[in-house]
Amino acid sequence: MKFTFLDSLTNLVAQLGTSKAKLSNDKFIFREITAEQLWAMYRGDWLSRKIVDIPVSDMLREWREWQAEPALIEAIEASEERWQVQETLSQASLYARLFGGSAIVIGADTSNPEKPLNPLSISQGSLKYLTAFAQQDLPAGDIDRDPYSPNFGKPAFYQLSTPTSSVNIHWSRVLRFVGNSRLDTNASRSVTTWGDSVLASAYDAIHHAALSQQGIADLIHEAKVDVIQIPDLNTVVAEEAGQKKLFERFSVANMLKSNNNMLLLGDKETWNRKQTSFASMPELIDRFLSIVAGAADIPATRLLSQSPGGLNATGNSDIRNYYDSLAGKRRDSIEPQLKILDRILWLDAVGRIPKDAYYEWRPMWQMTETEKAAIAYQKAQTTGIYVMNNIMPEEALRAGVQNQLIEDGTYPGLEAAIADLQSKGIDPLEPPAEEDPANDNPKTDRSLSYYRH
Repeated sequence: MKFTFLDSLTNLVAQLGTSKAKLSNDKFIFREITAEQLWAMYRGDWLSRKIVDIPVSDMLREWREWQAEPALIEAIEASEERWQVQETLSQASLYARLFGGSAIVIGADTSNPEKPLNPLSISQGSLKYLTAFAQQDLPAGDIDRDPYSPNFGKPAFYQLSTPTSSVNIHWSRVLRFVGNSRLDTNASRSVTTWGDSVLASAYDAIHHAALSQQGIADLIHEAKVDVIQIPDLNTVVAEEAGQKKLFERFSVANMLKSNNNMLLLGDKETWNRKQTSFASMPELIDRFLSIVAGAADIPATRLLSQSPGGLNATGNSDIRNYYDSLAGKRRDSIEPQLKILDRILWLDAVGRIPKDAYYEWRPMWQMTETEKAAIAYQKAQTTGIYVMNNIMPEEALRAGVQNQLIEDGTYPGLEAAIADLQSKGIDPLEPPAEEDPANDNPKTDRSLSYYRH
């Protein structure tokens, strides 16, 4: 005996789970959106523009902070400003989200761009340009099929056209960015392989939200409609003379209504008014916009610039989770490209790559002044505990506290003040001289050891 097991509900009478069921003909179809349509959405639809712009702004707005010797920090920050690294990276990220792919071309060792970029050929001041391109402005060449290549599965070169010529650029000179990954298999990759626009998967949600708003806006013109019943209307409008009399009749009636707020009707004419209710319309629009926020993976409080509402509002929690998600995207998509670019920037700035230099991203979540003051107080208390328990050498702790105050920006101008003392031969890490023993006020001892008592 043979048994057949079905893993879904089947009802032959209701045609559920059979080939005649309406659901059996449902299927998902990917809609390819042209670059022109994407550009039109970005320029003409406010939701589309915010979906593209907001994550990039949130990821890169606060930028990063270098940790190194002061002279090195000054040099690398000057190089970043000179080449507008933050702006160029932001532009490339916007292109990637909107069109599905973008690239930054590194203009170093430009004598033969078809050859691999040799870092040893880059000396101080040798960088020529950093330029961001959308994928359609930098067509991809043949795919690298060498499984031992670090560029396997990606274009081996890119084509850059100028008004007078066209040149192939080796992949090592290009920092590549994609929007939404396509997850194509190696066999299905084509020479134009990039990613998908972030608007592609959210297109239906954006379209429906825009349609709902447009439909409701059109209803405003139909919010109040006067309905007048006229005997033998079909007979009257059948002839041109009747149409003219009807038009003149109600033109006069409408003028009287406008001037005197009254409507004159004949003995067999009746009047009625139909009004459209907008009571549930705001909730309907909010629901469509919430769907867009979910499709874009951006909290509604951020996408729509509105405060969270309701008894279970979790605006801050949603924003923190969103920032955590952006931190992951920044780590996976931006930092690998920055790692390559930073080597070029260091060589261009100082002629070498410092071993101990590194950067930290400034937090996307910015604290209020009250929160900053509370954290500073907690840090001061922690320092007092370290001093009381003699956990570390006093000189090392003093230097650490000074650096902490400088990095936190607790006291503006502190770093400059310390540098000024050093220029005068005063060591800011040297504890102040002890006061006269006759002075019985222990608070005049300003060294950290005072806190041990």
